[in-house]
Amino acid sequence: MFARALIACLLVAGLAGCGAGPSLFGPTTGTVTGHVQLRACGGAYRAGTTSCPTHPYAGVTLTFALTSAADTVSGQPATTDSSGSYRIDLKTGTYTVRASGPGDQVGGLAGAREVVVVAGKTVTADFVYTIQLL
Repeated sequence: MFARALIACLLVAGLAGCGAGPSLFGPTTGTVTGHVQLRACGGAYRAGTTSCPTHPYAGVTLTFALTSAADTVSGQPATTDSSGSYRIDLKTGTYTVRASGPGDQVGGLAGAREVVVVAGKTVTADFVYTIQLL
């Protein structure tokens, strides 16, 4: 009789824990942080310059979209602050990241990048966009 009661209690406790998944089995999300910088090269007075200054790029929207075909999540956005920094918490998976700057009318800054998010971990993904000055 005692054994049955003990088994029943363990079964109830185990089933109750299933609904609390993340708290029992660890985190299901990870964090992506980084900086976005704008690099300005060339120009009439610096045509031969080999080093290009970089500046924080504020107001950039980074859109994180799962690359898994099984998931239908649209993009999760993050926007850079005045220092060009951003932070976003996402569920685990591989994401394609696209960036668009303030007032960007052409559908985004050049290129896309993949970022792998691991549960309970922080991934750093920095972006530098280069413009050629006239």
